[in-house]
Amino acid sequence: MKEFERNIRIAISPVCNMNCIYCIGDNRNIHNRRMAAMEDIRDTPLSNGCISTEQLLDILNVFQKVGFNGISLTGGEPMLNKDWDRIINSAADIGFKRREITTNGLLLGEYCNKHDKLPELTTIKVSFDTADKNNFNKITGGDNFDRVVASVRIARKYIDNIRANRVMLKDQMDDLEYYLDFCYNNGFTSANLMELYAYPDDNWNNEEREFFEKHFVSYKETCNILKKYGIIDENRHRYGHSIKMSNGFTILATDSKYTIRDSECNKCKVFCQQGKFTVRIATDGTITMCPNFNGKLYSIDGIRCLTDGTLEEKIRPMYESLAFTPEENVFDNFLKRHSIEL
Repeated sequence: MKEFERNIRIAISPVCNMNCIYCIGDNRNIHNRRMAAMEDIRDTPLSNGCISTEQLLDILNVFQKVGFNGISLTGGEPMLNKDWDRIINSAADIGFKRREITTNGLLLGEYCNKHDKLPELTTIKVSFDTADKNNFNKITGGDNFDRVVASVRIARKYIDNIRANRVMLKDQMDDLEYYLDFCYNNGFTSANLMELYAYPDDNWNNEEREFFEKHFVSYKETCNILKKYGIIDENRHRYGHSIKMSNGFTILATDSKYTIRDSECNKCKVFCQQGKFTVRIATDGTITMCPNFNGKLYSIDGIRCLTDGTLEEKIRPMYESLAFTPEENVFDNFLKRHSIEL
C-alpha cells in the first residue's frame, strides 16, 4: 500500500458557519444531521467540550511514530478553530507529508489577507457544489457565493493545490460543464465530483430518506455526463476516474464501490465513500475507523489511552489493517437493505 494512503481525518471544530442542505436536510431545523456526524464522530455530548490543541498534537505524535503520515482537518468548519494553522504547521514539524484542510472557504480569504501567507498546507479542499450563485446560496443557506469565490482566488496566490469538492445533486446537474470551466478560471486546480452520503440509523425518518432518493446521483450517472461533454474516457483506476485535462485541471469522480472495506462494511447501514480508508479523530478525542461500528472497526478513547500510555499499541492494529480488500457492491446492498428505489 502506498505510504500516503495511511491518513488521519481530524475534526477540530464541532460547529459550522454554513447551513448546507445535505448536512441538515431541506427544512434546516436540525443541527448537525447525520451527514455532519460522519465527520465529527464524537462519542460524548458537545457539552463535554473538545480536546485541547496540545492533547491533539500529542496524539498526532503517536500516530506519526506508528507510520501514519497524512492528515486532513475537517469539522464542522475547521477554520473556526483558532489553532487550525498551528495544528498544520506542527503536523509538518512532526513529519506528516500530506497536510490538508477541508473548508467551506468563508474564512480563507480573510486569513490570507491578514497573514499574507498560509500555513504549511499541501492541499486545500473547498466545498463548492455549484457555480450558479443562486443555487450555491440556496444549498449553503446564506449569501455565501461571492465571498467563497473571492477567498479561493486570494488563496491561490499562496498555494498550488486547491480542490473543489462537489456533492452531486440531482437537481444541480445541468451546469456541470460550466461548473468545471468556472472552477478552472477562478483558482481551483481540481474538482472532485462526489456521491451523496447516506447515514441512516434506526431513526432514519421519511424526510431524510426522501432527500436521499430525490437528490442522489450515482458515479455511473456522473460519468455519463462527463462522456457527453467529451471529457472522460474508458480508463479508470480502482477508485474511479482521475482525468488530467490539457489545461492542467484535474477532474476526479469517485466510485464508492471501490474502496478499502472490512467484512463489517457489508452489514453497515451507512452508505459512504470511505469504508475503512481513513482513521478519524473526533473533537472529543474519539478515534475510530468508522462512526457506525464502534468496537468492531476499532474505537478508542484517545485521551484515556494517551494518559495511560496505551495509545500506540491501540492504534497500531488500525495501521496494519489498512490494506486492500476485494471490491463489494456496497451501494446495491445498501439500497436493498433499506428498500430504496432510485
